[in-house]
Amino acid sequence: MLYHLRHLEHLFGPFRLFRYLSFRSIGAVVTAFAVSLLLGPLLIRLLKRYGARDKGRDFGGLNVISKEGTPTMGGLLLLAGLLAASLLWCDPGNQHVRIVLAAALYFGSVGALDDVLKIRSGSNERGLSRHWKYAAQIAFGALVGILFISETFSPYHAEVSRTLTVPIWKHGIYLGWGYMALVVVFMVLASNSVNIADGLDGLAIVPAMLVAAVLGVFAYVVGTESVASLLQFGHLPGSDELTVFCCALIGAGAGFLWFNSHPASIFMGDTGSLALGGVLGTLALLTKQEIVFFVAGGIFVVEAGSSFIQDYIGLKLLGRRLFFRAPYHHSLMHQGASETKVTTRFWILSVIFAAIALATLRLR
Repeated sequence: MLYHLRHLEHLFGPFRLFRYLSFRSIGAVVTAFAVSLLLGPLLIRLLKRYGARDKGRDFGGLNVISKEGTPTMGGLLLLAGLLAASLLWCDPGNQHVRIVLAAALYFGSVGALDDVLKIRSGSNERGLSRHWKYAAQIAFGALVGILFISETFSPYHAEVSRTLTVPIWKHGIYLGWGYMALVVVFMVLASNSVNIADGLDGLAIVPAMLVAAVLGVFAYVVGTESVASLLQFGHLPGSDELTVFCCALIGAGAGFLWFNSHPASIFMGDTGSLALGGVLGTLALLTKQEIVFFVAGGIFVVEAGSSFIQDYIGLKLLGRRLFFRAPYHHSLMHQGASETKVTTRFWILSVIFAAIALATLRLR
């Protein structure tokens, strides 16, 4: 909404600031952080009042059961800050912004349904089944894939929309209609990887903020014609507006971390983790940086990869565990590492992964 104030600069000169991505990005960070910070205590009280509390689980002797009773569904706090800042500072007419907002609401709703079912049943194991989650992720991926393939509604030219960007090759790989299948698989992987990593206080939110920062930089690069040309990227008109959205996501994440840092006062639940994964995946698709997403989100790859290896290779194929517990952070705790040490080290690795992802800007 504030974006439209640029039209009134003839009445009040400083309104021209709303033309600039830098000014609106800063405004989005501050707004999202402030909204999350202000709403946090109220949401925590409401969740406690209505019994929206986490049910502890015993992971083979690990002290995870001590978290029982902590309010969950904190993803609502993330979404509140993100939506408030985005609606205030982004261009509401931008197609990219509308798509990523739709992703936030869609995946947040799926996650909220899963959390509500867990709360009502009194068990973390009785939410939405894995098959229903996959179905919801595939459905959204198919819709986005159709959007990209469609010559009428696609945000980009058909050849650009159907091409997989490769960091070391400026021409990319043209997939044609096969790109739709890639989009579906990518959305399932992106959404689930963040969901799997959400297991310790602050573990998922910081890597997610760093991935958002990386994708925000790429959104500015590919959306600004002169910069895209300089770095030999294809210009994607309109995608620069996603920089403001990414900043809103970072601000909302910082506000959530205020309450989620150890010992956590609130958990994001699937409401937050599925929403984060869906939003980051959609951002990667809109900026054509699918591979960069997996580089910047290396922690998510490790966590999801360890679960896949454990479940499908170890237990189903070989009939035994390859890790004490998956995802991998639980195995590290079993080896004696404290929760804060595991989380901090994962944050450090996330910074390194983000730096490597940013380094790909010059590979062309």
